[in-house]
Amino acid sequence: MADQLLFFVSFVIGIGPALLLLWHGLRRFDYPRVEHTLYDDRKVFFALAVGLVVGTMSSLFSLYMPRYDIVSALVAIAGVAFFEETFKLVYLLRKGYRMNFATTFYGFSLGLGMAATVVLAQGLGNPNLLITPLTLALLAVFSFSMCMLEATTGALIGYGCSKGLPWSYLIRALIARFFYTVVALVFLLGVGEEWMRSVSLFAALGVGVFLYYYVYTLTMPETLPPEFRRKSRKEKRARARKIQTTR
Repeated sequence: MADQLLFFVSFVIGIGPALLLLWHGLRRFDYPRVEHTLYDDRKVFFALAVGLVVGTMSSLFSLYMPRYDIVSALVAIAGVAFFEETFKLVYLLRKGYRMNFATTFYGFSLGLGMAATVVLAQGLGNPNLLITPLTLALLAVFSFSMCMLEATTGALIGYGCSKGLPWSYLIRALIARFFYTVVALVFLLGVGEEWMRSVSLFAALGVGVFLYYYVYTLTMPETLPPEFRRKSRKEKRARARKIQTTR
């Protein structure tokens, strides 16, 4: 019973932020914000489901890799990161996704699915995180930071595939993941004093917010064809004028 409760709580803390960011990131490109939805809903949710499956695989891989010392733990973290990012590239380079502007959105969803199960693995691998409200809150902070990271790298790789520059944007995604991991390393390894792990976690959240803001404000709008971008700017100006007149 305790194991089932641990699984349920970890899953909720993992999937909740993922679904929230999925709604927040894509709502600008969905009706009624635009005349018609700019992506295929089925592909978005299928990518989310694939991310959940692949994320579970990578999480199990991480949990069962030997971690005798810091070096072996770093190898496990790096191996999982490389596996996830290269899988995103393979998935988003398939026929029907290449040179398709909506691939950025599918990569965004794919990354969020992976993030949800990474958090699940963190909860299952560290039951002490679920003992008190404070530790639950810390796991939720980790969940949000991972969702922002994975959504960012998925969107970057998807954008690269949509523009015919997959390898260039894979490198950018790996660099983003590297900086996040360096900042979060103390928390991920569980070393040092409690305050050090907390500082590492919140610093990682800051990196995640910065990365998410970048793809939310620049990458995702930029993926749209020029005619959609012009139309979107006109609609924004029209809404602004409407708000001013009502005041």
